[in-house]
Amino acid sequence: MTRAAQAERTRAQILTTARGLFATRGYDATSLQTIADEMDVTKANVYYYFRTKSAILEALLDNTIAFFGTLMEETAKIRGRRARAEHLVAGFVDQVVANRALSPLGQTDPSVRRNERINAELARLATTAMGLLYGDEPTDDQRAAWFLASDVGPVIAGLPHLTDDELREVLRRLCLRVLKV
Repeated sequence: MTRAAQAERTRAQILTTARGLFATRGYDATSLQTIADEMDVTKANVYYYFRTKSAILEALLDNTIAFFGTLMEETAKIRGRRARAEHLVAGFVDQVVANRALSPLGQTDPSVRRNERINAELARLATTAMGLLYGDEPTDDQRAAWFLASDVGPVIAGLPHLTDDELREVLRRLCLRVLKV
């Protein structure tokens, strides 16, 4: 294995380990040392790849943010409010279910709110999504519906017994109902 391949493998292992610890212990209760201990490596090894715990959080959420950016672009090309909503909700739910372990790190989680870059990206995506669903000036009720439907962490935490397919269907129905489309 080349050095570059080994480095990428180690980086991916750090992210996988951090994802699991964030999900079980919470972001604030997980330190770089905790991640290193879980991996049975030195803290310096983790620090080499990620200078801060916040950098790990950003790496974990960057793919999700990029996915949602692409989803918004696709949704913008669809005609009809109902069709746009169904496409947006289906993509959103698929991504949320695929990243079930990160669901506790919702938009209202203090760890996410403290990260200015992630917070700004999530706010930009929310504004774009509301525009696609409701137009340039969504009402307060429509804005509230968006924020309620887009933070499904408590729903996922409350239904751990559901399979991915069952959860996907429950979330899809719930989001469409809340968004009133």
